[in-house]
Amino acid sequence: MFKDISPDDRSVKEFKTYKKFTFTHTDSGSGVFGLEGISGSFHNFLTGSAASQSFGVYNAESKSLGKSWDTWYSNGTFYKIPLFYQIRNCYYRYDTIPNPKSDVARFPLYSGGNWTRKYPYNREDWGSVVPREIHDSVNVITIPQEYFGEEVKPYSFKMTDDSSDITVELRDDGYGQLYDFNFSSSFAAGTLTAQGSGSCIGNIFYEHGIVAITNTGSRYTSAGLGTGADGWEIEFQATKTSYEYSYLCSIGEYQLNATTNPSVVVGRSGSIQIPTGSQYIYDGNMDNPQYDNTINLIMPPATSSYKTSYNAGTEYENFTTHSEFGAYITTIGLYNDTNELMAIAKLSNPIKKDNDLPYSFLVRFDS
Repeated sequence: MFKDISPDDRSVKEFKTYKKFTFTHTDSGSGVFGLEGISGSFHNFLTGSAASQSFGVYNAESKSLGKSWDTWYSNGTFYKIPLFYQIRNCYYRYDTIPNPKSDVARFPLYSGGNWTRKYPYNREDWGSVVPREIHDSVNVITIPQEYFGEEVKPYSFKMTDDSSDITVELRDDGYGQLYDFNFSSSFAAGTLTAQGSGSCIGNIFYEHGIVAITNTGSRYTSAGLGTGADGWEIEFQATKTSYEYSYLCSIGEYQLNATTNPSVVVGRSGSIQIPTGSQYIYDGNMDNPQYDNTINLIMPPATSSYKTSYNAGTEYENFTTHSEFGAYITTIGLYNDTNELMAIAKLSNPIKKDNDLPYSFLVRFDS
């Protein structure tokens, strides 16, 4: 018993869900790294002597009877000069699009992601915020996508660094900028300077899970690098878009009054006919079933005592003729255009179908 659901009775609504994560500088095994990038020349760049950072367990493997060795770290090695230029070229190079907020500053190029979040992401009041900038070094914290999902939720990022004798607490302002929480009042007022403690300390790129600390003041030079006895800790909320599906299933008067319950048929034989030695094959037409070798369809295997065929019943039980007999609605199935069952809704209690009344059931689920 199938019935189409009209487009007006279907709806899909999206909503955001969030999950909080906390990591420290010791969690490099999870892919959260605190890295340093430095400006320099690529001339005669050699991996054996280039400045780098390695994480994890050191491994060495001999080759050619001990004459040479392959060495590596289990969590990887990161080179400081390539890292600097990767961050600079992805996030801090300026394009040629005029900036409607300034006659002298241009928008910085934002490669990939949501272009509506060009600096300073959706912020109407710039105050004296300087354009996004990078100097000769950058401290980078990487967050894998498996943790931040679609993006780091704006306003949720917090970093505490205890690597020096000063505890630094950085937060994001919801527009991709990092500020020192100890100077939050001057940051909010827009009384910022390019290198002052009340300025923008760096940026967070929500959709990529990249945190870049670009301020070169002595207070921030080691922030995010995990140096010292205590290191750093970050917390943030991951973002996932979920969807709520709603289907209004309506039954009119005198519709769908029969039952498919095999208990109404003599011998509980039901109404499905499966010929001997056959398997149902769907060819796109529910009115034209085909059968071929049911041996692989029956579970457990056909070598058991289970039957490989089934005869439909042709006679109903006597109680079905009673004037009070009626079908009960217990289950609602949702099918796609090829009649594949996609979702099942179970009613908490069976509802008797009255021939004279229309019924409507709202099926709602999330994904």
